[in-house]
Amino acid sequence: MKGQGYATACIGKWHLGHHPETLPTSNGFDSYFGIPYSNDMNHPDNQGKPKVGVEGYDILWKDPESTPSKWKTPLMENEEIIELPVDQRTITRRYTDRAIDFITQNKDKPFFAYLPHTMPHVPLYVPDELYDSDPKKAYVLMMEHLDAEVGRVMDTIREVGLSESTYVIFASDNGPARGLKHHGGSVGPLRGSKATTFEGGTRVPCIVWGPGRIPADTTSDELASTLDVLPTIAALTDTPLPADSKIDGMDVSRLLVDDNARSPRDEVLYFDGHGKLEGIRKGDWKLLIKKEKPLLFDLSKDIGEKKNLANATPDVVK
Repeated sequence: MKGQGYATACIGKWHLGHHPETLPTSNGFDSYFGIPYSNDMNHPDNQGKPKVGVEGYDILWKDPESTPSKWKTPLMENEEIIELPVDQRTITRRYTDRAIDFITQNKDKPFFAYLPHTMPHVPLYVPDELYDSDPKKAYVLMMEHLDAEVGRVMDTIREVGLSESTYVIFASDNGPARGLKHHGGSVGPLRGSKATTFEGGTRVPCIVWGPGRIPADTTSDELASTLDVLPTIAALTDTPLPADSKIDGMDVSRLLVDDNARSPRDEVLYFDGHGKLEGIRKGDWKLLIKKEKPLLFDLSKDIGEKKNLANATPDVVK
């Protein structure tokens, strides 16, 4: 995008390395403002953190002052730490303010804004005026706050007259963490959680908005991955992908405009947290190998991955 003359900004969580050569400004972004990794990590060596787990997060939630007193999480601007520790009570709103400023300043030229919000990763914090001391309300309050802040960004796009020429992609990186109770989300009917290869860890919502180009109120259940965002954006902007780079994603832009379009992605591979290949999905069939045991599911009938069909259909496993 930068090579095509777009203004580019990363605002939020980066977590691809906090050294200068791995920061956003060394990887195509004109500017960076955010926490360079998860908000439960401490500078410089990730030591001295408060107690976590549901009980620990309850204690932190009841003490809003814990964000500057118990954590040593940094806020960076470009390559410099500008606040240590960052006041996490206001970070969601400050990200939004930066995004709005960026959009407003670049409304007369092409721009690309990457806004990966730090929360609802734990620990959760909200501005003082939205705070309630009951920790059982923590996740709800955080999500309501995040929803309102995303709404401010959407309002800005409309107010500056860019609705008809802007795409917004809203998605999550993974499912909710296990066992966080009122500090985390729910997988609903799915199995598993963040960091697992079950659907609860990998199947996430994706909303794409583009008035005049994407028909409203349409849905698709075709296979797609966040890996596909790069080539899809390239296709939407007529930007050639670098010929000397291996691109794992596929262009799924047809899915945005055509209810009958089929995904170019016929299969998805599943790797565990250590990079080991653990399974494959092909069509409605999903095979996982866990502790050398095959688990086979028909996701068209069993989205919760409850019925292992491996013994009944060995041909499909093979």
